[in-house]
Amino acid sequence: MKLTRRRVIFVGLGGAAALAAGWAVFRSPSVPVRGAAVVTTHAAMLDAIAYSVLGPALPTEREARDAALLRTAKAIGDLIDQLPPTTREEIGQLFGLLSIKPARALLGYSGEWNRESAVPIMSFMQSLRHSSLALKQQTYFALHDLVYGSYYSEPNAWQGSGYPGPPKLA
Repeated sequence: MKLTRRRVIFVGLGGAAALAAGWAVFRSPSVPVRGAAVVTTHAAMLDAIAYSVLGPALPTEREARDAALLRTAKAIGDLIDQLPPTTREEIGQLFGLLSIKPARALLGYSGEWNRESAVPIMSFMQSLRHSSLALKQQTYFALHDLVYGSYYSEPNAWQGSGYPGPPKLA
């Protein structure tokens, strides 16, 4: 490939346009991230991750399982609202990154976010967990802690695990 002045200019302009687009997508929002809005925007992703990660902990009946996943999503939103603004922004950026197919393909998952993809999503989560890159491990633990912490914060989930609940103070 011959490097001409015209090619250098076009490559430079293309790179500048890509940089500007990336900055526009990933710049910090001026309005603090709200948990309910993040959960609503990324409902399919959170549902698919929760479904695949929680697996056998979920009720077997479809209606009860769907209700448990809805409660988990609401609890995730409530949890996000309790975090400091910078952490909420980081979670919003993480969810935004995971919603872009090429970006999540770089992390190791190029499929769609749906319950039918539970096995590939679980493999993706395990690859994040066991990655040698700290950023991928942090992604795993953020998603894991949001899902598990939110699911088990609900007393309805305690029955299946055998947890009797916190001790009663007399």
